[in-house]
Amino acid sequence: MKGRFIYTLVVGIIVWICILIFGKAGSASMALLAGLIFYRKKKYDEREYQLYYKTNNFAFAIMIIAMVIIDQLAIHGNVIMQENWLILSIAGFFIGQGLFGLILFNRE
Repeated sequence: MKGRFIYTLVVGIIVWICILIFGKAGSASMALLAGLIFYRKKKYDEREYQLYYKTNNFAFAIMIIAMVIIDQLAIHGNVIMQENWLILSIAGFFIGQGLFGLILFNRE
Protein backbone atom coordinates (compact mmCIF):
# COMPACT_ATOMS: atom_id res chain seq x y z
CA MET A 1 0.00 0.00 0.00
CA LYS A 2 2.89 2.37 0.68
CA GLY A 3 4.12 1.92 -2.89
CA ARG A 4 0.71 3.00 -4.15
CA PHE A 5 0.79 6.18 -2.08
CA ILE A 6 4.34 7.02 -3.14
CA TYR A 7 3.32 6.51 -6.76
CA THR A 8 0.25 8.78 -6.49
CA LEU A 9 2.31 11.47 -4.74
CA VAL A 10 4.99 11.39 -7.44
CA VAL A 11 2.43 11.38 -10.29
CA GLY A 12 0.57 14.32 -8.72
CA ILE A 13 3.76 16.34 -8.49
CA ILE A 14 4.75 15.42 -12.06
CA VAL A 15 1.33 16.48 -13.37
CA TRP A 16 1.56 19.85 -11.60
CA ILE A 17 5.04 20.46 -13.01
CA CYS A 18 4.06 19.38 -16.54
CA ILE A 19 0.97 21.61 -16.55
CA LEU A 20 2.97 24.61 -15.33
CA ILE A 21 5.69 24.05 -17.93
CA PHE A 22 3.77 22.80 -20.99
CA GLY A 23 0.23 24.10 -20.40
CA LYS A 24 -2.57 21.96 -21.85
CA ALA A 25 -0.10 19.53 -23.42
CA GLY A 26 1.10 18.69 -19.92
CA SER A 27 -2.23 17.06 -19.12
CA ALA A 28 -0.99 14.02 -21.04
CA SER A 29 1.12 13.23 -17.99
CA MET A 30 -2.08 11.98 -16.31
CA ALA A 31 -1.51 8.81 -18.34
CA LEU A 32 1.08 7.86 -15.73
CA LEU A 33 -1.81 6.88 -13.47
CA ALA A 34 -2.20 3.73 -15.55
CA GLY A 35 0.78 2.38 -13.62
CA LEU A 36 -1.34 2.13 -10.47
CA ILE A 37 -2.53 -1.27 -11.64
CA PHE A 38 0.86 -2.71 -10.65
CA TYR A 39 0.38 -1.65 -6.99
CA ARG A 40 -2.63 -3.77 -6.15
CA LYS A 41 -2.66 -6.63 -3.68
CA LYS A 42 -5.14 -9.44 -4.11
CA LYS A 43 -6.62 -9.08 -0.63
CA TYR A 44 -6.51 -6.11 1.70
CA ASP A 45 -7.22 -6.59 5.37
CA GLU A 46 -9.76 -4.54 7.31
CA ARG A 47 -7.19 -2.16 8.77
CA GLU A 48 -5.82 -1.29 5.34
CA TYR A 49 -9.31 -0.54 4.03
CA GLN A 50 -10.01 1.71 7.01
CA LEU A 51 -6.76 3.64 6.56
CA TYR A 52 -7.34 3.90 2.80
CA TYR A 53 -10.79 5.47 3.32
CA LYS A 54 -9.38 7.81 5.97
CA THR A 55 -6.64 8.83 3.55
CA ASN A 56 -9.19 9.64 0.85
CA ASN A 57 -11.11 11.88 3.24
CA PHE A 58 -7.97 13.88 3.98
CA ALA A 59 -7.11 13.95 0.27
CA PHE A 60 -10.47 15.53 -0.56
CA ALA A 61 -9.72 18.24 1.98
CA ILE A 62 -6.39 18.93 0.23
CA MET A 63 -8.21 18.96 -3.12
CA ILE A 64 -10.62 21.61 -1.85
CA ILE A 65 -7.71 23.73 -0.61
CA ALA A 66 -5.98 23.30 -3.99
CA MET A 67 -9.17 24.34 -5.78
CA VAL A 68 -9.42 27.51 -3.69
CA ILE A 69 -5.78 28.38 -4.45
CA ILE A 70 -6.28 27.69 -8.15
CA ASP A 71 -9.45 29.80 -8.17
CA GLN A 72 -7.70 32.71 -6.50
CA LEU A 73 -4.83 32.54 -8.99
CA ALA A 74 -7.29 32.32 -11.90
CA ILE A 75 -9.20 35.38 -10.65
CA HIS A 76 -5.97 37.38 -10.60
CA GLY A 77 -5.31 36.63 -14.26
CA ASN A 78 -3.17 33.49 -14.31
CA VAL A 79 -4.08 31.98 -17.70
CA ILE A 80 -2.57 28.56 -16.97
CA MET A 81 -4.81 28.19 -13.92
CA GLN A 82 -7.89 29.31 -15.85
CA GLU A 83 -7.40 26.76 -18.61
CA ASN A 84 -6.29 23.76 -16.54
CA TRP A 85 -8.14 24.05 -13.24
CA LEU A 86 -9.67 20.56 -13.38
CA ILE A 87 -6.43 18.70 -14.08
CA LEU A 88 -4.62 20.71 -11.41
CA SER A 89 -7.39 19.93 -8.91
CA ILE A 90 -7.13 16.23 -9.64
CA ALA A 91 -3.35 16.43 -9.27
CA GLY A 92 -3.91 18.17 -5.92
CA PHE A 93 -6.07 15.23 -4.86
CA PHE A 94 -3.33 12.75 -5.78
CA ILE A 95 -0.70 14.77 -3.95
CA GLY A 96 -2.92 14.85 -0.86
CA GLN A 97 -3.73 11.16 -1.10
CA GLY A 98 -0.09 10.20 -1.41
CA LEU A 99 1.07 12.52 1.34
CA PHE A 100 -1.58 11.56 3.89
CA GLY A 101 -1.36 7.90 2.93
CA LEU A 102 2.31 7.85 3.75
CA ILE A 103 1.74 9.73 6.99
CA LEU A 104 -1.09 7.47 8.16
CA PHE A 105 0.52 4.18 7.15
CA ASN A 106 3.81 5.10 8.79
CA ARG A 107 2.08 6.19 11.98
CA GLU A 108 -0.24 3.20 12.34
